[in-house]
Amino acid sequence: MTDRPAADEPIQPDDFTQGAEPKKTRDPATTLTTAFVVYIFINLALALPLVIFPVAYFEVIGMDDAVAGNLGGLRWVGAVLLAWSITAIAVMARPEGRGVFVTAGAVQLTMGALGFMYSWSLDEYHWSTWYQALCSVVLTAGAVYLWWARLSGRKLLRGQEQEEGSKPRRFRR
Repeated sequence: MTDRPAADEPIQPDDFTQGAEPKKTRDPATTLTTAFVVYIFINLALALPLVIFPVAYFEVIGMDDAVAGNLGGLRWVGAVLLAWSITAIAVMARPEGRGVFVTAGAVQLTMGALGFMYSWSLDEYHWSTWYQALCSVVLTAGAVYLWWARLSGRKLLRGQEQEEGSKPRRFRR
């Protein structure tokens, strides 16, 4: 015999879902971890060249040698971005109550993306178009993803997503 209902019997909802797995939703901790890994990568990709060899970095992205030489003193910008990366690692280790840092990171990427797009619209950049386009896309995508992770993980960041008697929940490593 078969497991199917007879033709005159109504079909029950269980008959459609037998054997099918329910759709899994993404865990907010995983989303936040992935977003912060992306955030750290973006900051490090911009920070390390500025800290280690700023003049060569400006030459690689298409600036004139004289301009690159004058901008060599911008190591401090790389140091600030490096500090943001280190802070992001600390937030990943213990996210409860640190939603303001996640918001600040999202604002940082948003302002960077807006700055690149604004300078593009005014045609005031002095480096290669490929660099302008790459930074605009990377910063915009990073900002959108970090805002999304921030909104999906707000309970975790407030420390409200833990069960009674359980250990505080961390980002997944």
